[in-house]
Amino acid sequence: MHQFSFAYHSSYVRNWRVLGAIWVLFALSATILQILVFIHPAWIGNEEGGYFGLYDYCSTSECTWNILRVRPLSFSFEIAAFLVLAATVLTILAVFSILLLILLRDRYVFLLCSWMHMFSFIAMLTACSLFPNGWENPRVREVCDSKKYNIGMCHLRWPYLLALVLVVDQLCLSLLGFVLACRQPPNIPEVHPFAIANDMKPAQRSRKISKHEPCYATNMMKVEL
Repeated sequence: MHQFSFAYHSSYVRNWRVLGAIWVLFALSATILQILVFIHPAWIGNEEGGYFGLYDYCSTSECTWNILRVRPLSFSFEIAAFLVLAATVLTILAVFSILLLILLRDRYVFLLCSWMHMFSFIAMLTACSLFPNGWENPRVREVCDSKKYNIGMCHLRWPYLLALVLVVDQLCLSLLGFVLACRQPPNIPEVHPFAIANDMKPAQRSRKISKHEPCYATNMMKVEL
């Protein structure tokens, strides 16, 4: 007879849901941080106020930040900006895809979101690797005295450091999503569809008469019936 531990199943489902809730919270946090990394213009800068970012730059301390102003310096900055934009869009779509839990099974939703986070991880890793390649631009060298992958007199600002953190975050979200999708607890009928039905059936009494029972006892039973 197949036996199934309902206590173990309840504990497994509870732990799986807790991990799923943690995954959703981290996904929401990653979305907010991803937007901040994309819209902030200063990825590197010096102490005098000059900065350089994905789509904008400033050589003095008198520049005003305008989110609609796009002035990329090099092809590496343009590619990095496009990749960060793609990662941001994918992260936002992954968060909104959680609403599909109402229509689809949990496994399919987690797989879809995990693939989005995986592509976001690849995009962010490539963007963070390509951005230092543009430090040899004449304007950047004028302010920072920098070279390729050598920042010179400038220093990294918090958006670039946060982008490096998001690389690890996107990878962890993707891997955890795949684990949640593969380790989704099955429903009780999916494990043993006849286990509950067999347990609920009443025990059948044996109608076979013992061979050691005397004959007059059988006859008396017939008379009483």
